Amino acid sequence: MRVRFFFWLMIVMLLTSCTPRTYTPIKRDEAVIGVVNIKEQSLSFIDYNTKQVITTWQVKKPITKVALLPDGDTIVLFGQDMDEMIAYTLSTGREAKRWSVEKGVTDVLVTERDLLVVNEKKGTVSIMTFDGKVKDVIATPPSPFSVIEDDKHDQWIIIHFKNGAISFIDKTTKRVTRTVDTLDSAVSGFVVPETNELWVGGHGSGATIQQEAYVHSLVDGRLITRVKAETMPIQFAQTNEAIYVLCHGSNMLYAFDRNTKRLIRELNIGANPFAMTKAKNDLVIASYDSNELLFVDEKTFKQTNTVSVGHGPFYIFFRDAKGE
Repeated sequence: MRVRFFFWLMIVMLLTSCTPRTYTPIKRDEAVIGVVNIKEQSLSFIDYNTKQVITTWQVKKPITKVALLPDGDTIVLFGQDMDEMIAYTLSTGREAKRWSVEKGVTDVLVTERDLLVVNEKKGTVSIMTFDGKVKDVIATPPSPFSVIEDDKHDQWIIIHFKNGAISFIDKTTKRVTRTVDTLDSAVSGFVVPETNELWVGGHGSGATIQQEAYVHSLVDGRLITRVKAETMPIQFAQTNEAIYVLCHGSNMLYAFDRNTKRLIRELNIGANPFAMTKAKNDLVIASYDSNELLFVDEKTFKQTNTVSVGHGPFYIFFRDAKGE
């Protein structure tokens, strides 16, 4: 009897371990901020209106970012050291689908119908359906790191981490049309269609720490100007007031006039801030070393709220309530 008992116990444990975990649901009528905490491999969800933590999903996968699909209810989890991408339905807290990928995925751009999946190790951008089927693979110069969409010029833009480069991909032909030089160890870009500009930021390389954001033309890629933003400008956002640049090396948030590039305001913010997003009337910043989300009112340029999240907040996204 004892042998039979342990046999059935092992079967139950095996079946339980293979069953996808169900997490606390996130209601579709809630406006939420999602946070990827890379030190503890979790996702925290904050109610935007109350500034309270709704729940934290202990994913226990080496995720670095999340892609929110157009339905506003599906998220896709991925990371550079993961060999799969996992989709969850927020309103149920359940896994919807997972599919295999090769390790090296650093960024995903969501379009109306597809996912553009950047693989730094392979030097490719794969165009996938929302259920993981590969439709096309675009070869790029080495070390593609992040991708941005430029609807005005019908192109996608790839920021390359190594060798200081930017690639422009024609949406119709799905091929690289030009590659231009930019700052070393670039990590992000931001399209400003009103001025036909691409703002690029990064860390710098070796002993040279990046102290400027580079501004390129969206038309031909040429370097237009450099904007002083100390130290390590890595994230951008735009409002009616200004273009904002977050520098994680100096814990500074800068506001620049979109046309003149003149510094309007500056704010010391966070401890090693790693990410920023625009959410309604706020700029939301992830403070990596203090494990907090910081809310800055875009009009007053003052920090209004601080919310404790999981360990190592690295990436954030905003999902508005349905119908708003």
